[in-house]
Amino acid sequence: MSVEIVVFAMVVAFAAATVQSVTGFGFSLTLVPLLAVAWEPKAAVPVSLLLGLATNVALLTQVRGQVTVRRLPGLYLGLLIGIPLGVLFLERVDADTLQMTVGVVVFAATVLLYLQPSIDAGHDSFGLRLGAGMMGGALTSATSMGGPPVVLYLLGRETEIDRYRATLLAYFLPSGVLAVAAFVIVGRVDADVLIISGAALPAVVAGILTGGWLRTHLDAERFRRAVVGVLIATSISVTVLAIVG
Repeated sequence: MSVEIVVFAMVVAFAAATVQSVTGFGFSLTLVPLLAVAWEPKAAVPVSLLLGLATNVALLTQVRGQVTVRRLPGLYLGLLIGIPLGVLFLERVDADTLQMTVGVVVFAATVLLYLQPSIDAGHDSFGLRLGAGMMGGALTSATSMGGPPVVLYLLGRETEIDRYRATLLAYFLPSGVLAVAAFVIVGRVDADVLIISGAALPAVVAGILTGGWLRTHLDAERFRRAVVGVLIATSISVTVLAIVG
C-alpha cells in the first residue's frame, strides 16, 4: 500500500466526516466513491463502515435525547433481514460490478436527496419502516451506503431537524455494528483495511469538529446542495471509470 493512498484516504475521510457532521448523512456517500477510484472498491466498503461507525458514535452522543424511539423497532428488524442479503451480493460480484453499483447508488440517492420528494408523508406504518430498514441494511453491507432509504422514509415525517438527525444516527449505529461484524466473519476486515482506518481516524475527528463549527456559520441548505452536486459528479465519474475499465 502506497503512502499516497493513505494520505488520500485521510483527506477523503475528513471531507466525509465534515459532511456527516453538518447534514446528518453522507459519510459513505462521500468516502466510498472517492476512495474506490484510488483503491480497491471492495476494500473501501469496510473502511467506510469502520470510520462511519466511529463518526456515528461521536455524533449520536450529542443528540441522543432527540431520538424518536417508536420508529426504531421496524427499522432495526428490517436491518437484520437486509444485511445478510448485502453481504451475499458483495461476495458474488467482481470489483467492476461493485464500482458500477456504487456509482449508480450514489447518483440515484443524491438526486433523490436533492429533490427531497414527499413520499406520502402523512402515511406511516410498521411495514414502511421494515422496508426502509431492509433496503438500508442490504445497501449498508453491500456498499456501506445504507442511508438513502431511511433518509427518504424520515423526510416529511420528522419535521424537527434535531429529531431527524438523531433518529437517522440511531439507525446508523447498529447498522454499522452489524455490518462490521458480518465483514469480520467473512474475512473482509484485513490488515490493509485496519491500517487505512487507523490512519484516517484523526482526520475523522477533525472533520466532526469542523462540521460542528460549519453548522453555526454556514447556511445548511446551500451547503447541502453543494455537497449533493459534488456527489453527483463523483458518482458519474466512478460509473464511467468502471465502464471503461
